[in-house]
Amino acid sequence: MKQLILVRHGKSSWAYPDLDDFYRPLKPRGINDAFGVGEELLARNVFPDLILASPAIRAMNTAIIIARKIDFPLQRIIANESIYEASVSELLRIISRVEDSVETLMVFGHNPSFTSLVNQLQTEPMYNLPTTGTVGISLPINHWADVGKKKGERLFSILPRELD
Repeated sequence: MKQLILVRHGKSSWAYPDLDDFYRPLKPRGINDAFGVGEELLARNVFPDLILASPAIRAMNTAIIIARKIDFPLQRIIANESIYEASVSELLRIISRVEDSVETLMVFGHNPSFTSLVNQLQTEPMYNLPTTGTVGISLPINHWADVGKKKGERLFSILPRELD
């Protein structure tokens, strides 16, 4: 059994309309939500073996905040440029290439692909994975190469609006 934790980046700022989408920073709410989700993951004893993150500023900053809260070494966060603007099939390809020694994988990225991926990998429907929304899925596989071949079971979902 493998565990996959999908995290959508925190709420981003539109304060700089000329700024390229890739470089949009987190809003204060996005920062606070990331800290809250990190605290909840820590309370649930969720510790990934590997973190992959979109290198977009808002996704990477969300990953860094949460990693710090759960005491994951920041130098072990791997930025993967393919996650930014990835389709579901591209995300599955990225995940399928993870080494099998990784039991729990955490991936930080973007909608709409993350909501679609959550719905493809498990049976409990989710209309929208909100910003900083986090879903843990237990997958009935022993090899990451088999991701997407069988539906998994949702272990948890953490939605920032439910943390207050």
